[in-house]
Amino acid sequence: MSIQKRLFIGVAAILFLANLLVMNDFTSLWDGPESFIFWQLSQGGSKGSLYEGVLSMVYNLGIFWFRLPGALLLLLAMPLYWLISQKIFGRQATLYTLLALAASLLMPNLAKCASGDVWAMVTQWLAFATLIRFLKQPERGWQLLFYLLLALAVWVQPMNALIFLLGVSIYLYFAHPQGKNLIRLQPWLAGPAFAGILYALNMLSFDGQGFVVGFRSGRFFLWNFLGLLPFLGFWMAGLWESFQRARKGEELARISLGAFIFAMLGHSLALQGILALLVAKQWQGAFQSGYPYKPIVLTGALLHLLGIFFAAILLMIGGFHEFGPLGFRAGVATTGAYWMLSFVGVIGLVGGNRRYVIGGAVLAGLLLTTLFWLQLNPLLESRRNWASRLVQETAVYSKQAGQPPVLNILVFHPNGTPFPKLAAYAGAAFPHIRLLQTDTELRAALAEAQVSYVLLPVETARKLEPDSGREIKRIEGWTDGLQPLEYVLLSY
Repeated sequence: MSIQKRLFIGVAAILFLANLLVMNDFTSLWDGPESFIFWQLSQGGSKGSLYEGVLSMVYNLGIFWFRLPGALLLLLAMPLYWLISQKIFGRQATLYTLLALAASLLMPNLAKCASGDVWAMVTQWLAFATLIRFLKQPERGWQLLFYLLLALAVWVQPMNALIFLLGVSIYLYFAHPQGKNLIRLQPWLAGPAFAGILYALNMLSFDGQGFVVGFRSGRFFLWNFLGLLPFLGFWMAGLWESFQRARKGEELARISLGAFIFAMLGHSLALQGILALLVAKQWQGAFQSGYPYKPIVLTGALLHLLGIFFAAILLMIGGFHEFGPLGFRAGVATTGAYWMLSFVGVIGLVGGNRRYVIGGAVLAGLLLTTLFWLQLNPLLESRRNWASRLVQETAVYSKQAGQPPVLNILVFHPNGTPFPKLAAYAGAAFPHIRLLQTDTELRAALAEAQVSYVLLPVETARKLEPDSGREIKRIEGWTDGLQPLEYVLLSY
């Protein structure tokens, strides 16, 4: 390996590590699974899942530590995948796969969220890689590692893991020339057996509240598409090649196609790793004479450049409108670097320069994540951190007012909305807190409460009687979807 290549890999590794850790302490909790898990742990409850068990040991140390296990898990998964797959797919293809995955716009960012998603992705992805390793090299060590990863995958996300891993196992048994090796492994029996044991021990959860993606089809397809956006043309070409060659019996094409189909059916985030492998194989073949998929790759790259150009304009306009020159500069820095490096990749594709193609795409993905967290996120956080500020001011006011130790905190959480970060912060700050989901519940709670503070949207407060509470604080902010909101603190 040349010095230039080693230097590039080193820079990519440093950026990847930075992306996993930067701003994790500064960014407030996200509504939905992260806030739900934080709330559940702060109230002493847990459903016994693997990731909740790990997070329960660190959640009270601060938000950085609460998010650290997922980031470390993805970081440790990279060398383990290298050890499992390099002799099956080749050293170069495995290295390219890891580079593409590190530059993904989905996985490093999802690993920064304390939810079950990265745990599901890592366990299912590594279990699939070990399954292929055993298929090609049926040894006891790979069998035991597969059983361990399969059990962990089922423990984290049972339905997705069983559909993906059992489905692809059965498919490979019939479609792969060495499929009969799986008789020794029996994954179609081991998976349900692990699920049954965990269910009997009350350690299995099927509700999906701890996952950002889960079985939400629209979100799953959209996020996986956006995740490998820097490599759009390459994974499109890889998928088309797999369809074509699988019909001719080509081994890797059948493996890739089967994994793609069952990852889609099971809504498995291992799809990111499967598509990254397709990208890696295209990088290997794109510069050989007679490469037949260059029109697909070039079309995808040009569409990507065009889409990013319009998205960048909208972001700069929106940034200036909301934050003035700071917002405009943040938009320029983030999208400008991404667009220019993607353009370098297109130049390399047209000119047949492998370094430009791979280096441009990888650095584009890595730097987009880096600059988003360092440039745009501080501005967004100034509007998103309203919940923690409101809870802090509630605690300060209650102390100054000399309120009794037993203080009832009521948080309004309407039905059908993501679990609010406000409840998570309030649950950690106050020992007596109730979540109310309807106006009827709210009125009943106010009628029976002795001393209480109520945190609720302004529009909900307007529905109450004018003399039913004293307004102490009103605060404005943004939802995670960047929609404006206004909350009020009432004293009863």
